[in-house]
Amino acid sequence: TAVDEVDGGLALDETEGDHLALDQTEGDHLALDQTEGDRLALDQTEGDRLALDQTEGDRIAATLGDADILFMKHHGVMVVGPSVAKAWDDLYYPERAAEVQRLAEAAGRPLLPIPTEIAERTAARMRRGGTRLSADLHLASIKRRWDAKKPEYRQ
Repeated sequence: TAVDEVDGGLALDETEGDHLALDQTEGDHLALDQTEGDRLALDQTEGDRLALDQTEGDRIAATLGDADILFMKHHGVMVVGPSVAKAWDDLYYPERAAEVQRLAEAAGRPLLPIPTEIAERTAARMRRGGTRLSADLHLASIKRRWDAKKPEYRQ
């Protein structure tokens, strides 16, 4: 995971995980997620996409637009947020949804996607905020687990 400061906020760039498997497929990337809605943007760009200059950064920013989460074909996901805790929270839940979706698809049976109206309502609630304390508590709980299992992450 890469962490970058961007205009007073943060960007997390994750290139591992179940969402990456979904980035390699066609169709609905997160059929089983109910929190993203218009907070999620898709980058279907093909070809050389190394961010070695301002041009690629500008292209990524334009693709992200007003969204907080960007799924990038053949690359991974980028999340932007006002704090590490909020960006982590927004990275965790799509990854968890991707994990569940990948496992459900492995069963070979049709998925039961979250109804659009429920996904949109939930995404609107997430965008309105009120989740800062929840995000802070979520990151604190993850850190406690990491402290117990992999304390070397603090290096």
